[in-house]
Amino acid sequence: MSATPRAVSPADARRALLRQQLAPGSLDEVVQRLGSVQVDPLAPLGRNHDLVLQARVDGYRIDDWQRPAYCDRRWVDAWDKQACLTLSADWPARRLYRDHFATGRATWLAEHADAVAAILARIEIDGPRSSLGLEGASSDRLRGTWYGPRLVRHVLRVLWHTGQLVTREREAGRHVYDLPERVLPPEVLAAPALDDATALRALLLRRVQSAGALRRAADVGLWSLPVAPATRRAALAALVEDGELEAWDVGGVPYVALPGLREAAAQGAGGVEVARVLAPLDNLTWDRRGLRDLFGFDYLWEVYKPAAARRWGYYVVPVVLGDRFVARFDARRDSGSAAAGGRAAARLRVHGWWWEEPRPDARAVDGLRRGLARFLCYLGADAVALPRGLDRHTRALWQAAAAEARA
Repeated sequence: MSATPRAVSPADARRALLRQQLAPGSLDEVVQRLGSVQVDPLAPLGRNHDLVLQARVDGYRIDDWQRPAYCDRRWVDAWDKQACLTLSADWPARRLYRDHFATGRATWLAEHADAVAAILARIEIDGPRSSLGLEGASSDRLRGTWYGPRLVRHVLRVLWHTGQLVTREREAGRHVYDLPERVLPPEVLAAPALDDATALRALLLRRVQSAGALRRAADVGLWSLPVAPATRRAALAALVEDGELEAWDVGGVPYVALPGLREAAAQGAGGVEVARVLAPLDNLTWDRRGLRDLFGFDYLWEVYKPAAARRWGYYVVPVVLGDRFVARFDARRDSGSAAAGGRAAARLRVHGWWWEEPRPDARAVDGLRRGLARFLCYLGADAVALPRGLDRHTRALWQAAAAEARA
């Protein structure tokens, strides 16, 4: 980077990131602040995007994300570093991704032109459809593919990646596809086209905003963009030179960050006062190497590993309090018996809990209890099942949180 990096201590970097990422706000404020949230279909504790939002929005409940996405149209499902909920306003800049997928899949689309035409015509005439609503569009089958053997599912995803179809809503987690002109806000459709350089700058700014600050040498998947690495590095350097991003030196590690991030953190509290349970793919945990180096927290998401190969568990989520990660736990939300009045009560079943060293002291108990109670309220759970062998202090903490959630 041509601009001289600013020396930032690891402690200041931690506080700045925690304040930028976990400052509470309304759902609309958090949507705008994050810009992009990774989606995942697994839902043992709500889906990943639910967990991202509940950590930041007081009173959030599972599936509240659907209002800004499918009613207000502030978010649209699109490709970012992975499949994400992204700001609709960024649709013009994301042309870079759509063009990239169109080029890469051009031969495949030509080979399946009949199926493509049939599916687009069916949706144009009959309206929005999921893959289940397109059973007759194509009976061809494929083998050994991520989306299963039905050609219709592959065609839908390629059309989604290339922007010929968008997600209108979801039914039981399944995408319902429609034409962009019937879903995207009029001002987005009318926005002027962006040249490649302008679009790339917009995507890079949004990527850094979504994380707050990023290591320049972060994993290639985190910096995943449809350009050559040298082009991306040059664009980042230009953004720093122009003052739209700030270069940090955090203990010898180069970062790029939002301007004013460190100053904003210094004006507020120095950490998270009420514990927050984070998502496995939370924006704060995108960079696992950076998480380990900056926070001393070695986080593994082992959901796709065989059970025997897991160190921690199936769906393990981190807990943040103060300016550090203090614990992680493996849990599922399930339905209990009918409560008084016939309402089905949800229950959180905790399979494992692991403290980070040093364990929080007695002064942290209030923040932990309130944070776990907050998490139970998000889940709609008024009971908790705890594993055998859990120490009495942790057991008492969960029991007190459950009592608070029921109150």
